Amino acid sequence: MVEEKKKSRNIVRDMSFRVVKATVRAALVYVLYFFLAPLLAPLFVMVPMLAGTIESFVVIYIVLMILSDITEGTIFQYFFSTARALFVIAYLLLSLGDGVISVGYENFSLTVNLTMFYTVAVVLSLLGFAKSILQAIHFLNERAEADAISSGLQP
Repeated sequence: MVEEKKKSRNIVRDMSFRVVKATVRAALVYVLYFFLAPLLAPLFVMVPMLAGTIESFVVIYIVLMILSDITEGTIFQYFFSTARALFVIAYLLLSLGDGVISVGYENFSLTVNLTMFYTVAVVLSLLGFAKSILQAIHFLNERAEADAISSGLQP
């Protein structure tokens, strides 16, 4: 009975630590967004829908990051990390399209080719995706080994 109380205290302490860690990480990401948003204000004037799309991206990214942190130590952590990487890839694909952005303002036209940035960002996101998949495989492998050892089977 004493061990059950200690175990329940450890679970509560572990879960509260995860929540605090997730909250701190989410706050840091939002503070970073909060300080970088004014630097993009002139761009928001030229492209009015950009502010809303960037804010929705930040919110969804933070939610997936919080869910990943809270479910740390379970297989769901890797599901949410994979979802976060796929979300970044999908967001880049949908928002940038072919990587060329043209903006017109009165008699001024600006065309920017972001193909190189686009390629680097997608490759980095693919690396994050591969990392989370490999971590999930490693997690499941460790669980299977622990189960085999505890049941008396030799690997």
